[in-house]
Amino acid sequence: MLSIAIPSSSLINEYDERAKTLKVGKIARAAAIFRVDEIIIYRDDRCDETEFIKEILDFLETPQYLRKYLFPLKDSLKYVGILPPLAIPSHKPKHLKVGEIREGVVRHVAPDGTRWVDIGFEALAPLKIDKPKGARVTVRVCSKNPLQVEEAKPDEYWGYKVITMELEDVFERENVVTTSRKCDVPMPQRISRNLTLVFGNPEEDVFEIAERMGLKINAECWNTIPLQGTRTVRLEEAIFSTLAIVNFLTYWGGSR
Repeated sequence: MLSIAIPSSSLINEYDERAKTLKVGKIARAAAIFRVDEIIIYRDDRCDETEFIKEILDFLETPQYLRKYLFPLKDSLKYVGILPPLAIPSHKPKHLKVGEIREGVVRHVAPDGTRWVDIGFEALAPLKIDKPKGARVTVRVCSKNPLQVEEAKPDEYWGYKVITMELEDVFERENVVTTSRKCDVPMPQRISRNLTLVFGNPEEDVFEIAERMGLKINAECWNTIPLQGTRTVRLEEAIFSTLAIVNFLTYWGGSR
């Protein structure tokens, strides 16, 4: 599983919600392009915007036809319309195809236990599952007339999940790698996608954040942009650059 970890202070240099939204959108696009499975937001008390970052990341990952059920109108989402869509495989068009896998949301629970699921079609699909109203489900379309579906698992990249975590817990994971221009250790020529890549904020690298929090970290460290031509590299730029290298090395290394 490929994970990236970003601090809740990722937006520390952005001073209005439009700029903040654009930055989170770029991070989401990087994650989707390079098939990141999990985005971790670790808490930084210097600037804790966990809820804002998570809400936009979750919104973008959700298929368009489900958003009206899962995300009530609120000010934090007022600029999401300017962001480019992720266009990941789970974002299906309204035209239904038998055999395809789609995301849905439980709209109603019948007295007999049947869940009625919205999968972006004009009719709701019955499904025998044990999930509450409002839960997301992944289904395969068995027939269109009548509309019948069954639970299914996608066999392709489907999107990322967003979780929150303390920084010290992030470093309890296996195969954790920090990124910093201060790192001297070169990246290996072949790597696995089973990684958690940890990034700092626009003003501090991971080591500086950890030191300020009173934590001592011991993890492999990569400088993925050696000989950088600019004074600083923005967080979203570092994520794109690092994931591009990881994608290249894992592809040619056979870990796809």
